[in-house]
Amino acid sequence: HLLLSLLLFSYRGIGQKNSDCPQIEEAMDTEKNSYPVNSFSSPDGSCAPDSKEDNDNRQHGALDKNDKIPFLTNDLNTSTLDQRGYVVSENKPVIKLEDIKVNLPSVHRILAPYSSNESKELGTPQNGVSENLKKYDASRVLVDTTAPFESVKEAATKFGGVANWKAQKTLITERRKHVQFELKKAQEEIPKYKEQYEAVEAVKGQVLKELDYTKRLVEELKLSLEKAETQEAQAKQDSELADLRLKEMEKGFTNNASVVAKTQLEVAKERHASAVAELISVKQELESMQRRYVSLVHEKDIAVRTAKESVSASKKLEKTVEDLTLELITTKELLESAHSAHLEAEEQRIGAALALEQDELNWEKELKQAESELQQLNEQLLVTNDLKSKLDRASSLLVGLKVELTLYMESKLNLEVNSTQELNPIVQTGDINETETNVQTALATTTKELEEVRFNIENANDEVNCLRVAVSALKSELEREKASLTTMRQREGLASASVSSLEAELTRINTELELILIREKEAREKLVELPKALQQAAEEADQAKLVANLAREDLRKAKEEAQHAKAGASTLETRLSAALKEIEAAKASEKLAISAVKALEESEQASMKCEDSSNGVTLPIEEYYTLSKKANEAEEIANKKVISAIEQMKAAKESESRSLIQLEEANKRIKEKKKAQRAAVDKAKKALEGKLGVEQELRTWRADHVQQRKVGGIRRSFSDSSNLVALGDTESIASEADSQTRSLRVHMARSNTTNTTPESERRPRSFFPRIVMFLARKKVQSLK
Repeated sequence: HLLLSLLLFSYRGIGQKNSDCPQIEEAMDTEKNSYPVNSFSSPDGSCAPDSKEDNDNRQHGALDKNDKIPFLTNDLNTSTLDQRGYVVSENKPVIKLEDIKVNLPSVHRILAPYSSNESKELGTPQNGVSENLKKYDASRVLVDTTAPFESVKEAATKFGGVANWKAQKTLITERRKHVQFELKKAQEEIPKYKEQYEAVEAVKGQVLKELDYTKRLVEELKLSLEKAETQEAQAKQDSELADLRLKEMEKGFTNNASVVAKTQLEVAKERHASAVAELISVKQELESMQRRYVSLVHEKDIAVRTAKESVSASKKLEKTVEDLTLELITTKELLESAHSAHLEAEEQRIGAALALEQDELNWEKELKQAESELQQLNEQLLVTNDLKSKLDRASSLLVGLKVELTLYMESKLNLEVNSTQELNPIVQTGDINETETNVQTALATTTKELEEVRFNIENANDEVNCLRVAVSALKSELEREKASLTTMRQREGLASASVSSLEAELTRINTELELILIREKEAREKLVELPKALQQAAEEADQAKLVANLAREDLRKAKEEAQHAKAGASTLETRLSAALKEIEAAKASEKLAISAVKALEESEQASMKCEDSSNGVTLPIEEYYTLSKKANEAEEIANKKVISAIEQMKAAKESESRSLIQLEEANKRIKEKKKAQRAAVDKAKKALEGKLGVEQELRTWRADHVQQRKVGGIRRSFSDSSNLVALGDTESIASEADSQTRSLRVHMARSNTTNTTPESERRPRSFFPRIVMFLARKKVQSLK
């Protein structure tokens, strides 16, 4: 398109130098006059419109019906050709075809303004175009090898469009910040205005009250004013009549002939008639008021009767409710008594079993302790026996050492005596002294060793005595343990007897339990309505859940529809963006064409100034007509493309509006379904609350009388266990009494805590976990 436009604009320079061709000049003048005002670029290079009217009337890229596309148009009807080939016109003289010269610039003239050095700033062409054109030869041809435009932004910036894109972004951000600041201000001012509005409303209410009061006052004053005016008028009439009557009396008129008397009579009659009419109206009003009063009294009597009937009906209902409550209370008491008997029997059985288990555990503990003490005593006996054997060995060794020492001393003395007799008398004197000293030292060491041995023997004797004392103590303890074992065996026999008695009690309790269960069945048959209500509540909850699930499914479908609508909107937006890009490309091409036209005009002006016309090219009229037809066809094609782009834009906008409408409908459906879902959830919650309320009532009814039964059963069980333990010896009785007092303290503390707890916090707990915890504590105590 750009090359075609350049070629078509290049042929516009026909006949600008020679003024011999008035038809072509006229065509050029008409073309210049018909060239529309550019609504895309201003003289200063910006893309703003020429005027506010153009900005208001024309949309971005829209064409008006009166606008003409800036391409070469040639009206063939304006001129005709004769047989010789001359152009004949209605207004102009005939000119020969030979006199017409068509001057076309060469290709290098067209491309000279767009050389690589000047393509960076492609606004208006420079002043040195003519000098550059003179340098090039006619035979040289230049090809423009510059890179094409990569974006619409680059083309717009090259041809004088918006260059400072960052400044625009900063302006947009500043506007956004300003809008946000104003929004914050408005949000801050909203509560102030609300307060002002409330104050104004309060003042308005007070003013309205005052207005009503003043209106009443005005009406009362008006009535009083009317009365005063009537009285004043009557007084004036009376005074005038009295004056006239005085004048007549002075003149000497009689009563029959006086006009004033007649007028007085007429006035009195009128007043009497008005008073009678007022009286009648007042009587009528009084009668109507009496009728209303009678009707109100009748309505009051009817209301009193209905109230009395409703009170009597309510009293009857209260009586029936009281009777029903009494029946319910009796059934509850029967149930509670049955439950209490059942729980007491269970507690007795469990207490007896616990007492037996506790006794068995205590016996096992005592047996284990006795066995451990026996083992310790056996070990101590073995140690004492070892010490005795060691003592005997040490004493025998001492005796042997003493005998050896005596023998050694005797042999040593004999040897010394023999040696002293054999030696010389001189040597004997010195050696005797030495032997005496050696003997003395040996005696001292032996005496020390003997003392140490004696000390060790004394210590061993003391240890032996201590061990003998310990053995005697252990023997006494053994005897005691044997006595305790015998007592334990006796207790076991007694326990077996008590177990048999307990089994008999258990059988009796089981029979009682069976009777209680029968009573409970009878009471449960009476309380059949409660599970029915529970079932109804559960069914309602299930129905509400089903409704909620249906609402969720509808919501999911609505969400899917909304997603489809969003996808359609996104596709329409992509189409819209593509159409806008095509329009921007068309605008850029139009700007390029305008700049090319300007460059061609300037080059033609420069060629007009040049004297040598060797660079001009002449064209025949047929070729010119063919080129003009091609230009018209290209113009029509361009117009069709623009129109199709505009239609696509309109269709995209319509589809976008449809998708928005569908989105709004989908949002409405989603909101309605959410409301239905919330209602269903509320119904389900209410049904569950009813169900939970019924269950809670049952639990509270069971939990009210459980605690007292537990306390009574525990006390009975421990009284039985104390009776069983009372058959033992005194020492075992004391130890077991201590353990029982501890356990009783624990149970009493628990019972006190349970009694002190409020009734709202009391909840029914199963008895079996408590048994397990009790046994676990006992095991831990035994291990300790």
